[in-house]
Amino acid sequence: MLCTEYRAQVVKKETVEQRRIEILEATCDVIIERGFAGTRVADVAKRLSVSNSLIHYHFASKEELLAAAFEHYANKDLADMQRDSASAPTSVAKLWRLIESYVPEGSDDVEWMLWIDAWGEALRNPKMKPISQELDEQSIAVFEKVLRAGNESGEFHCVHPRESATRISGLIDGLAVQYAAHEGVLKRKDFIRLMRQLAAAETGLSPDDIRDTRRSNKSTNGTTKQTDDDTPRPASLATDFDLRQLFTMYAML
Repeated sequence: MLCTEYRAQVVKKETVEQRRIEILEATCDVIIERGFAGTRVADVAKRLSVSNSLIHYHFASKEELLAAAFEHYANKDLADMQRDSASAPTSVAKLWRLIESYVPEGSDDVEWMLWIDAWGEALRNPKMKPISQELDEQSIAVFEKVLRAGNESGEFHCVHPRESATRISGLIDGLAVQYAAHEGVLKRKDFIRLMRQLAAAETGLSPDDIRDTRRSNKSTNGTTKQTDDDTPRPASLATDFDLRQLFTMYAML
């Protein structure tokens, strides 16, 4: 009898969690379509063909629902990027895979549209603010981990990994807003170039070193370009001039 009751409780818990995830996924879809400000509990309920009361059973308020949905979406996004980066053979390749994953595919990149809208929502929604801050901290920590590993392997000469990670993450965020919100202001190839320059300055390498040569690079006509092997190169010290030059170029965009 006790075993039967225990199994029933486990099944109920799994069912409740599954329903919660379904609600979060549906909420993300609605947010992408309507934005945080335009999303209502009724919209999510309609998407799932359920009552508003069922949504409120799992989430006490709209603010809580929106915050939980963003956290759910962003954590999956970060986990996917970390798995891809972790599978790279060198720290240089890991760093480049992270940067490449963060750079929007286009001005209509739904992932970045959600992130940018979430930053605005965090200013108005007290439940969103700590989640947004924690996710930003996670992003910085991911870059910091790769930079420290590169120092240990001898691939990088990164004096202050935490500060470097913050600068890399910050420049990605800032350029992503321009790229996604202001079509035509910044081309993706220039976005990539600026990120490669900053990554090089932070790691003591040259911009051409910041790449993942195990992956085939496609040229504009679709043919595969030959690349060098991924053998770690000895680091060369970046100068303050490199950083000043980079940020001067960024300011002129």
